[in-house]
Amino acid sequence: MRKGVIIGLLALLGILGACTHLADPRLLAVAPVEVRFPSVEYIDGIYRMKGAGVSHIAIMFPGGTIFDDEGKEGTLKLLSASMISGGIEHLGPEKTEQILDDLSIDISISPEREYTLVRAAFLEEDAQQACQLLLGILKRPSLDNGRIELQRSILTDGVVRQQQQAMTVAFDVFREHYYRGDPRSHKATPETLRSITRQDLVRAHQKIFTHRPLIGVIGNVDKQLLDELYQSFGSQRTSVQAGMPADPEFGSFETSAVEKQCVLVMAHAAPTIEHEMHAASVIANHIIGAGGFSSRLVKEVRTKMGLAYSSGSFYQARPIWAIFGIYVVTEPENAQAVRKAVDEVLQGIHQEITVEEMQWARQAVMNSYAAQYTNPSVILERFLEMDYYEIDADYDRRFLAQLSKVSLLDVQAAAENLIAGPWVEVLVNSNHSIDQTGE
Repeated sequence: MRKGVIIGLLALLGILGACTHLADPRLLAVAPVEVRFPSVEYIDGIYRMKGAGVSHIAIMFPGGTIFDDEGKEGTLKLLSASMISGGIEHLGPEKTEQILDDLSIDISISPEREYTLVRAAFLEEDAQQACQLLLGILKRPSLDNGRIELQRSILTDGVVRQQQQAMTVAFDVFREHYYRGDPRSHKATPETLRSITRQDLVRAHQKIFTHRPLIGVIGNVDKQLLDELYQSFGSQRTSVQAGMPADPEFGSFETSAVEKQCVLVMAHAAPTIEHEMHAASVIANHIIGAGGFSSRLVKEVRTKMGLAYSSGSFYQARPIWAIFGIYVVTEPENAQAVRKAVDEVLQGIHQEITVEEMQWARQAVMNSYAAQYTNPSVILERFLEMDYYEIDADYDRRFLAQLSKVSLLDVQAAAENLIAGPWVEVLVNSNHSIDQTGE
């Protein structure tokens, strides 16, 4: 019997020894995925992709919410909503809605910070009517007063709800200090929405929807219709790009929110996509907090310490602008513990990033590119965006090649660069009052 026990123990030790050579489970979860780059043609000024059934048109106009006049923030959002709701000038709201519903045509207008994106989806056999309705809404909106007031009320209700949310308040205060003296520090409020007149909307329409946009199409849409769409706008092509803030106010700032949560946000400038550290920074961001449960912030602050509902990091980059930040959402009484925990995580990153972390994050980032190239609409809008920001159409292919060559030393250096101060740090806590000193 003793011999059998000894044999059993030796077998168990053998199994345990073998387990020490198993691959990191994170690497098993992110097995390499092949990226298949799609075929997108550029013909007569329009990006085109093949498709069947439902056709899609995407139109990107230069200029977005950054064009809102000070004191009238929310103008472009109100205009966009009123253009869709109010219909075409000679048809009016009800008739326009009826035609759209009868033909199952979906049209939306989404103002972003630097551009305004228009989307339309329709059946192939309804392409002519869809294009006519789309042009009518964009070129000759009725801007019906009743619909304007309806949309003003809806937007105001949304703003009031957002003002009660701790996360929204945190980022609002961050923008006030990071982008001080810059239109990006401004935001729509009930007061600014009330101040917007119909004439303000007319001026905003002329400012945005008269310039030559970028156009992309999925599906078999007649060339004559596309030519008409392309030629219906001005010949001047412009691009609106905001760069790094000129005068950021670094420091620590506290405020309060109605929502009973504590939110910590820390952010500052980061490498742009033109910077040699960009590829390594994307991987480092994944390790710091963007990689879900395997990232440092989530694993340490949320899972191990149990201090956070949510935590993570973000890194956004353009040719002339980039930002990196950290956020944690917790209970009000955990504010100081969370700040200390974040410092510990950052100190750990300074000390060492492991080979396993780097390999996992690099493959996860590369796989994310495969995912974005499976949705035709996302692909089309990606090409429009790259054109808008004057990014080489072959950029993603080259970026993937750069990612594959990033070393552990590269990622360590990038991570230390991302978390190096100074920061604009904002703490929103229902038990604190605003500290205007920033000290």
